Amino acid sequence: MKPATAKEPDKNPGDKVAPDKVRGNVSSKFIRREAAYAAEDAEHAQTITQRFSLLRTRILREMRGRDWTKLAVVPVTPGAGGTFTAVNLSLALARQPHTRVMLIDLDLGKPSVAERLAVPGCGRVSTVLREQGDLDRLVVTVSEAPNLSVLAPAHAEPAAAELLQDRVFVAAMDALHKAHSAEIAILDTAALLGQDSALATLPLADAILLVADARAGTAAHMAECERLLIGMPPVMGVILNKSED
Repeated sequence: MKPATAKEPDKNPGDKVAPDKVRGNVSSKFIRREAAYAAEDAEHAQTITQRFSLLRTRILREMRGRDWTKLAVVPVTPGAGGTFTAVNLSLALARQPHTRVMLIDLDLGKPSVAERLAVPGCGRVSTVLREQGDLDRLVVTVSEAPNLSVLAPAHAEPAAAELLQDRVFVAAMDALHKAHSAEIAILDTAALLGQDSALATLPLADAILLVADARAGTAAHMAECERLLIGMPPVMGVILNKSED
């Protein structure tokens, strides 16, 4: 990657926040596609919906009972399905008539929520912080799911782990959470194993939901997770993604 000069950031389209992405509404092609697929294969769609509805019910019960509001969805390994889980769980929560949800992509080194949800991504978090702006300016509401707000950067941050641990970023996240009306914030993170950006994210959460690859995951992976999570927020559970059962 070519290093940026002092003047280049102002010319990078990823550093600009378009006016229509400042506290606006966006449409999700993903939700519209899922509705079309449901019409074609109702049984499969119902199975997915039921599984995430059950997960939603358990998540709501635990978080409300403990007065928690921020849940980190953490894949154990790359490709385990963390973003898939975070997006579908957020949609399931947002289907509750009076539950407002915010989905935040904190896999800043490789953001994928905007692509998965098929919504326009926002500008870089680092640019907003450099301009001393509020992160709330990056948040949009999904037209097809009015209870769901999303902060989904379109471009990767070159120093994601450092940014996630920066005091300015931590303070901005705290201000965003206090200013927003969402009852629950879902934090989509990088994979726990193999990099430190996920560990940098976890102190921002009240609780953790691990997502493991049921086909490629190993007992050694889980043992390493247990070691890394000492002193971190409590783990609410482990989702076995890509499981036949």
